[in-house]
Amino acid sequence: MLENDLINAAALTATIDPSPLSVDAEDSLHQVIEAMGQAAKTYALVYSSGALLGVFSYDNAARAATHQVNFSQTPVTHWMTPLDRLRPLSTALAWPRGFSRLHPEQPYLPVVDQAHHWLGLLTPDGFCTLPDSAEMVSTSGAELTACHYSVALFQQQQERLALALQGAQMGTWDWDLAQGTIVISDEQERLLGLAPGEFDGSYDTLFTYLHDDDQAVVHQALQQSIQLKQRYGVEFRVLHRDGQTRWLSARGQVFDDGEHAPRLAGVTLDISDQKRAEAEIKLQSQRERLIAEIAQRIRHLLDLDSILAQTVTSVQTFIEADRVIVIQCGADMSGEVIQESQSGAYPPMLGWALRDPWSVGKTFLAHYQAGRGLAVENVYTQNLSPNQLAFLEYFQIQAEIVVPLLEDQTLWGLLIAHQCRSPRTWRTSDVRLLQNLATQVGIAIQQAKMHRELTLANQRLKRMAYLDGLTQVANRRRFEQYLDQEWRRMSRENGPLSLIMADIDSFKGFNDRYGHQAGDNCLRLVARLLTRAAKRPGDLVARYGGEEFALVLPNTDLAGAETVAEDIRLLVRGHRIAHEGSAVAKIVTMSLGVASALPAIGGSSADLVKRADDALYSAKNHGRDQVRVDGEPLPS
Repeated sequence: MLENDLINAAALTATIDPSPLSVDAEDSLHQVIEAMGQAAKTYALVYSSGALLGVFSYDNAARAATHQVNFSQTPVTHWMTPLDRLRPLSTALAWPRGFSRLHPEQPYLPVVDQAHHWLGLLTPDGFCTLPDSAEMVSTSGAELTACHYSVALFQQQQERLALALQGAQMGTWDWDLAQGTIVISDEQERLLGLAPGEFDGSYDTLFTYLHDDDQAVVHQALQQSIQLKQRYGVEFRVLHRDGQTRWLSARGQVFDDGEHAPRLAGVTLDISDQKRAEAEIKLQSQRERLIAEIAQRIRHLLDLDSILAQTVTSVQTFIEADRVIVIQCGADMSGEVIQESQSGAYPPMLGWALRDPWSVGKTFLAHYQAGRGLAVENVYTQNLSPNQLAFLEYFQIQAEIVVPLLEDQTLWGLLIAHQCRSPRTWRTSDVRLLQNLATQVGIAIQQAKMHRELTLANQRLKRMAYLDGLTQVANRRRFEQYLDQEWRRMSRENGPLSLIMADIDSFKGFNDRYGHQAGDNCLRLVARLLTRAAKRPGDLVARYGGEEFALVLPNTDLAGAETVAEDIRLLVRGHRIAHEGSAVAKIVTMSLGVASALPAIGGSSADLVKRADDALYSAKNHGRDQVRVDGEPLPS
């Protein structure tokens, strides 16, 4: 580490710049000033062929500007300070010991103050600076003393501090706690929305400029700082006379050394841009979370109505719209409001059928069909027809955002946000939110359509799997499944379960005489008659095989089942379907067997089928065209 002998008063405020900026003598003023700005320097050492010619600082630039020179074409040598104009001080700063041995190529060291403003050059002959500066020499032209030098540095620092505070839009304030008076800078007054010199120095007056909701927070922060003698930091709002609200951040601390009057001093910075950025980031995060939530619901919900209802509610709350609706468009581009979220102060639109759902004319139909939205800040500036304006005025619509809902590139409907209280300048983020949600809703619409189609397909497949293709009643597979299901249910509920087995008498002879087409028609008719007889929703009619049918009757005892069977026999006989080959009658007749059980006390569904089938066999063997009951004694 280099040893440095800065021994006078200036040593406390001046240091050597370890990385000076060097420029070429042929560089223009514009190039040099640009280089100084990029390097964050207030000066530049001007060299030519490796030799130092002079120093150029912002003071030189200011003098050139007063002469209105062309900065782009004027070489820096015309306005620099040549080395021969620099003169050493009598109280010269000493050359750092050992530096010439370490850096023999650098005989000139720039000296800067704590703000890095150029003060002069440290050379082997001493510290050299300008002798003709009014602040740095006596009237007789004597060398600048160390005291004068320190004063000049202090004045420079004060000026630069004031410029820095102004440039940073930072205000300062100083509260004399003993006298109770507050002194604030001009910039502080500007931050408060005041004219220079308007503040009267009163603590109470200061608070009248603060937002009502923030006064208590600021007061508490200041009083706590005074009581605990600690630093304070607080953010608050001020309301300017032009209606603008600004966010300020104040930082400071108590100074009390026991010798001087205690004071509370600090700085204030305008953080409105930061607050706006934070608010925008927060809104963006909320928008992304809302879109993610809608997307999550779409993945877990197949109910389109629920998704649309949640969407309009979320949008209305998020962008603070007066009304949000979803219009579903018909094939003729008429529309119906199928979802709505709105405040109670405005007329509801839910259920309204609209011939012109986009409210701005057919000119925009192609616009929506292409997937593009529309933001209207004031409907009265849109050159709408009297009919369209009358519609909007009826629902008190003064501004709106309209985005299309597309289903596979087809206009399915519209998602619309209304402002009813007044015209509204919509934020780009509001429009983008609705567009993003419209994309998610479009996915939900497509998903709901696919779900409906899949459900219908599954229903068709289920019917094909469980229905007899000829008669359209349950097939044997469905019969066995349903019988087993109801057996378990009746076992739990301790209810009776009855079964009817029915067979068309002499059906083979019917087919032989009339043909299979007529036989198929006969089976279809009988199936419809059986379905008519099975009146309750829980009753099941099934084709058991060939010309044989079965009826499952839950919660029906043996007597009830026998009544149903007899009704079926009479119903079929009453239709008098011709059957010349029948040995019983010249019409189609049926034989039926009935059995019943209490599943709760034991047995099985297979036993019930066997008993009903045995009863049917008994009916066919004892004359046909009759109903036989399980366990019934045979007639003598």
